Amino acid sequence: MAKSRSPALIHAQMIETQYQQARNNILAENVVLIFMLITALQHNDWRIVLAWAAAEIGTQIYRTIFMLKRYASGWPEANFAVYWARHHAIYQTGIGFVWGATMFLFGHAAEPITILTTVCGLVIITSGAVPGLAYNQAALRGFVIVTFGLIAIRLLQFGTYDYTVLAAAMITYAGVLILMGSLQSRVVEDGIRIRFENIELLSELRVQTDEAVEARAEAEQASLAKSQFLAAASHDLRQPLYALSLFSESLVSLKLDDQAQKIVASIQSNIGAMEGLFNGLLDISRLDAGAIAVNRQAVSVDALFARIENVFGATASERELTLRFRSNGEWLESDPALIEQIVSNLVSNALRHTTKGGVLIAARVRLGQVILEIWDTGPGIADTDQQRIFDDFVQLGNPERDRRKGLGLGLAIAQRAATLLGTKIGLTSRLGLGSVFRFSQPNSGPAPLELRTPSGVPADMVSGLRVLIIDDEPDVRAALALLLAQWGVVSEIVATAEEALARIAAGTAYDVVLTDHRLGGAMTGLDLLREIRSVITDPPASALITGDMDGALIITANQLSMPILHKPVQPSRLRALLNHLVVSRRG
Repeated sequence: MAKSRSPALIHAQMIETQYQQARNNILAENVVLIFMLITALQHNDWRIVLAWAAAEIGTQIYRTIFMLKRYASGWPEANFAVYWARHHAIYQTGIGFVWGATMFLFGHAAEPITILTTVCGLVIITSGAVPGLAYNQAALRGFVIVTFGLIAIRLLQFGTYDYTVLAAAMITYAGVLILMGSLQSRVVEDGIRIRFENIELLSELRVQTDEAVEARAEAEQASLAKSQFLAAASHDLRQPLYALSLFSESLVSLKLDDQAQKIVASIQSNIGAMEGLFNGLLDISRLDAGAIAVNRQAVSVDALFARIENVFGATASERELTLRFRSNGEWLESDPALIEQIVSNLVSNALRHTTKGGVLIAARVRLGQVILEIWDTGPGIADTDQQRIFDDFVQLGNPERDRRKGLGLGLAIAQRAATLLGTKIGLTSRLGLGSVFRFSQPNSGPAPLELRTPSGVPADMVSGLRVLIIDDEPDVRAALALLLAQWGVVSEIVATAEEALARIAAGTAYDVVLTDHRLGGAMTGLDLLREIRSVITDPPASALITGDMDGALIITANQLSMPILHKPVQPSRLRALLNHLVVSRRG
């Protein structure tokens, strides 16, 4: 057992994984390279821009021709992993100088847009590097520290207050990226260690049956512990992504020229992609860790289909596909969030693989069940692939593993969610003709009386609201303060539960209280909201906004009728939550 747990062996596997992923990083790197070239050529001497581009492309050629080929050859035989880990760290540090130099070459105080575009490009390239470099912490730190160090030095040279604050923010964000990479590295190390242990445990199964039973139980417990660890760690991983989303939304309201608006739109698109990939991984960990409680209630199929159409209608139109729905006022008994996630994932998958024709989403009642079906006119799925497409990270027709086409988790998540609802997704498909995915839920009969008459949509009421927010993350507090001020919300934002209680004890009245769950002091967010309800006769409306995926927390919040949203929360959902809380309190 000692051999499999050897740090040297685990380190060698980490470096092996690092070099296997190196080719995949080239695509993302070149996307940012093109972005930098397009923006820099408008404000700089073309010879300087092309000289920098040649240097950056030269580093890619060196990586492809020298590093990857020499690594694949197995040279040197002695200290192989140590040599290539050190070589990779030196290389990435050099890359940091190449990218960081753009702040001095392309960023000019007289043209603030050049600073904005350059900083955006560097933040995107470094943020995207974290997952790929986390296997080699020395390489990650070398790249991030050098790149952000040069950014900060350049910003401080400008000498103004705003650029000094921005430099401090960049340094803080660099620290966050390093922490995220360190956490991911520990998770991967644990996974490798568990895999090695499982291999050895399986070999021991052939020796003694009794020991095999015990070993298998230990392996399953280790796998569960890993999933639970991912679910708990999501709180720390979600925080910087939440702050970045809020900051980007604040940029939308600024008076920017057309070019800057396009850049902001590009930033938001990349943030959306990061959130999608990140949430896919976290959905898997939440489902595996048993952190999702099923809340069954009557669900209108017509309303469900209307929401699906709102989400995917524009996508279908852009691809010149028809998106049709067929229902007849059916109601079913299910968890609204889980069933919408299943249908959304299936529709997204159908649209992604259909190039001609369209997608039909239909409902029909059979033997007390409402059967939901998603038909497409795509290429169809071979019989040999029809079971494995529900496995994690399986993507048909994407051999290059283009991450813009997703991670291959959509169907896996849908099947897990269906299992949680007591059903299973079935598939019928013929090559060249298309596919049909179907699953069922109990028919709830006629609509519940209280749900038959739809209520009117309330007007937006966030302007003028008095809101108290508690969050221990400085970047989140800064982003919320900026965004809420733009919405006209009168907000007070503090870091601890004790500060919040002091404000309330002083007699300050609030309409809404929003709090994170894991706070810096002794009290949790849930403890704080309980305390507020106990000391105020007419307490403000309240909700939890947290990255904590603990199943017990979700169940407790539901029992207390406490709304709970999980970070990162899109600004539109945050605004909708404020409106909902105001309506609930006044009602």
